[in-house]
Amino acid sequence: MSEQTFAHGDGVCGCNCTDGDIGCGGCLCVTCCPCFALCNAANEAKLNNGTLYCVMTACGFGCCALMILGQDVEEKRGLKEHSGCWHCMHSCFDGCTCHACRVVNECKVYAKDGAVNAAPTGTEMTR
Repeated sequence: MSEQTFAHGDGVCGCNCTDGDIGCGGCLCVTCCPCFALCNAANEAKLNNGTLYCVMTACGFGCCALMILGQDVEEKRGLKEHSGCWHCMHSCFDGCTCHACRVVNECKVYAKDGAVNAAPTGTEMTR
């Protein structure tokens, strides 16, 4: 576990959509169609079954899905782990905290860069 937190911090309204990997379009997708956004993020980061997050969100359990996905990506990336209460509060007040954008962005960072403390991959040298 690292002391590093989410790529754009863990404070209120910390998604920084305009300079994150998801950009403004991704933030709009998270806001308008969270079922698709959470499913896509989980599948892209090769976390748990993305369909589960989609179904949970569609059935009205979006806060729970976001909380679980946030904890999963935090664990997979080796980030500083927040308590379940922290994730619950940020998920419930997502409209104010932009937690969904933060989690989807972190899934994209994980898919691109892997874990925080992962060893760099070697490249083959040619002569």
